[in-house]
Amino acid sequence: MKILLLGDSFSAAVKDDNILGWPILLEKDFTVDNKSQSGSSEFRILENLKKSNLDGYDKIIISHTSPMRTYVNYNPLHQDTEYHTNCDIIFSDVENRKDDFSVACQLFFKHIFDIKYAIDIHNLICQEIDILTSNHDVLHITHFDYTKLYNFKGMIDFYHYWLEHQGNVNHYNQQGNNFVYSEILRRLA
Repeated sequence: MKILLLGDSFSAAVKDDNILGWPILLEKDFTVDNKSQSGSSEFRILENLKKSNLDGYDKIIISHTSPMRTYVNYNPLHQDTEYHTNCDIIFSDVENRKDDFSVACQLFFKHIFDIKYAIDIHNLICQEIDILTSNHDVLHITHFDYTKLYNFKGMIDFYHYWLEHQGNVNHYNQQGNNFVYSEILRRLA
């Protein structure tokens, strides 16, 4: 089975000598084209989806992100890191930094950013993702609280599980990664 995997850092192919992330575990059983990028906004996930030949895959897995992550064309904060070169902005990335870019972002999030607008745009992007993938076998997952966000049919919500099993690889400890992997594997069967 050939799988297209899209999402943010919860689904990126993170390498670690001590912990196997669920995307790496998935690669042991399937051919996985992982286009997930750490720090991706939902818009960036949509753009990566549009660039993909969906007919070339048996299954598509999309790990949906927070509506609070805002797309930016260029982010100078993470250009020297392996996993965050195309990172979009979220307040927690900039809240304690003092460089000019971070201060500008802090002012944006404190004085301009509108949560209702961000959620509405996020939901519209999710709706477009749903439409683009409607003729394909798709598994939607999230690790965020999606109770008031777009309702994907059959979405696996790992949010509460993540809260109890946080770690450094795909934001989970090994037990958490094993659980996510087993739940996804169960849905692929």
